[in-house]
Amino acid sequence: MRTFKIFFPAFLSIIIFCLCAPALGAQSLEGQPLIDSLLQALPKIKNDSNKVKLLLRTSKAYLPIDPYAAIIYADSSMHFAQQIKWKKGIGMAYMIKATIYVTISDNVDGLENAEEAYKIFKLLNLKPAMANALVEMGNSYEQIGNYPKAIEHNFNAISIYEEAGMDKDIANVYNNIGNDYYWLLDYSKAIENYKKAFELYKKKNDKDGIASALDNIGLVYLEQGDYTKANEYNLQAVKLYEEINDPPQLAVTYSIRGGILQKQKDFISALEFHKKAMAINKKFDIKGGLANNYGSIGEMYLSRAENETVKSVPASFRINKKVLLQNARVYFTEALNLGKETNELSVMMRQASLLSETEELGGNYKAALAWYKKCMLYKDSIFNDENKKKLAALETERLTEVKDKEIQLLNQQKAFETSEVKRQTLIKNIILGSVGAAALLSFLLIWSYNRRRKTRFDKQVMEVEMKALRAQMNPHFIFNSLHSINKYVIENDKENASSYLSKFSNLMRLILENSRQQEVPLEKDLQALELYMQLEALRFRNRFTYIIETDAGIDKENTLIPPLLLQPFVENAILHGIQNKESGLIKVSVHKENEMIKCIVEDNGTGRENIVITEDIGDKKRKSLGIKIINERLNIINKLKKVKAAINIFDLKDADNKPGGLRIELLLPLELAF
Repeated sequence: MRTFKIFFPAFLSIIIFCLCAPALGAQSLEGQPLIDSLLQALPKIKNDSNKVKLLLRTSKAYLPIDPYAAIIYADSSMHFAQQIKWKKGIGMAYMIKATIYVTISDNVDGLENAEEAYKIFKLLNLKPAMANALVEMGNSYEQIGNYPKAIEHNFNAISIYEEAGMDKDIANVYNNIGNDYYWLLDYSKAIENYKKAFELYKKKNDKDGIASALDNIGLVYLEQGDYTKANEYNLQAVKLYEEINDPPQLAVTYSIRGGILQKQKDFISALEFHKKAMAINKKFDIKGGLANNYGSIGEMYLSRAENETVKSVPASFRINKKVLLQNARVYFTEALNLGKETNELSVMMRQASLLSETEELGGNYKAALAWYKKCMLYKDSIFNDENKKKLAALETERLTEVKDKEIQLLNQQKAFETSEVKRQTLIKNIILGSVGAAALLSFLLIWSYNRRRKTRFDKQVMEVEMKALRAQMNPHFIFNSLHSINKYVIENDKENASSYLSKFSNLMRLILENSRQQEVPLEKDLQALELYMQLEALRFRNRFTYIIETDAGIDKENTLIPPLLLQPFVENAILHGIQNKESGLIKVSVHKENEMIKCIVEDNGTGRENIVITEDIGDKKRKSLGIKIINERLNIINKLKKVKAAINIFDLKDADNKPGGLRIELLLPLELAF
């Protein structure tokens, strides 16, 4: 059993590298010699439009090498363009600044500069330049993960390019749209747009573009598991890139080829292409590509160690399990180190997961657990980055809506002022009244718009807050679980260590999966709850039993509830209610009550009265914090859904009217998946 396995898109590192690869050639083709010649020419040129153009060229030349130097020269070009009042030059300066900011991942500034460029080009009716600005806006939206907005701006750019008959630019934009649909997991539309790009590149006999489109189509089929079609398109791309001799891109294509063959269990051919790609990546110091090559070869060694059936095996793979695992470990470690150099968290997370699998297969449970913990740290970092991107996307969209409204109102006002000049003097009083009415109407429109926008934004903030609240996990439970696993390992109790580790990793996976959703099926949440109780029962040497019941009339797969709401109450029952009993019982039941779901957690412990006497200050704080978080989540649910979700707590008495346990009733709205 692969206890620590984390699932990733099959060739994520190849995909990311493939979509970014076309920019790699810029530095080698231009680089420092071009910069030196431009810097020598600058002092000799007059302060006119030619100087602005030269500064823009210098900024562009610096971009692949030193983006911050590129910003300085872009600002200088803006300064001189404003000095000579050259509107087009100002627009061009905004455009290069937009490109630079997107390159350094400052996507909000990138978007603002692209919008300023677009306004100037629209004023001057420079349509191709307007389309370029729209594409740059699309790039900004893509970088912050707002793919629908990116697609919208790219299609607007295509409309302008079509008027100008700029087929190559249209092809490039279709390629961008294909990428956006790919990240949205809409593979059919991704292929549709890549094929449109392919036809236009073919019309222009652009071999580099043709090869790129073929590679992208093959990559989508590879993700879908259609290896026959992936093979067909990839072979065409390999042939073309070999003809045009584009080494960096050829390395990407060879890597994809190796991945396809690896999936088809042809390890001899797969190893050949991975080594070809590795040679190119080493020569051009392409660390992201090298990390992918090392990781892929390591995965082949791991597959052989797991006794997977392989069609053809290289001689170097016909060795014993111990050496196979050692070789896999070496390749995964090298890939991880390269990921650290390039700060690619996705690469680091994948290699840490594979190292965990390798150590577990070799029986090194301590090392396996250590790598698993590192993998989770990397995954948390990626998750936090994704949340930041989503928040940035929301804020960017909000700012864009505000700016669009301001531009609209400004244009309305300008049209009104133009017509005002032409009006006759005799109706001056009527005009003044109309101005007042228009101003009042504008005020009401802005007020109404801002109110609706605030309501939408508040709702989005609430949803984000719910995600943040769901992401919390009791560190004491994790520490105790890891301590128990460590104890089994020290005692060489492999069976219990493996069983506990398997349950623990399954619980962690369920919690991470559930915490990303606003609502999950009841069955899935109860599954996570049962795993938690199994682990606690093991840790407390089976001093308590539990029952989980659900009404027959409830469809557990179709009924949705917010995740991880019941766990804190079960934890409280274990730690404070029945911890000191030898025959504790926890009963969890779920009932349907009108249009609500009632979840009940009941124990036969000491009740609230005795808890106050025995618990320490730290436990009180943690308990009160757990209740506070659940109340906050219920408040958000009530605000969003206009319901009355609530918690009710009842003290239970035994036959002698003494405290005999606690009953928690959690009332939630009934939600169905379909």
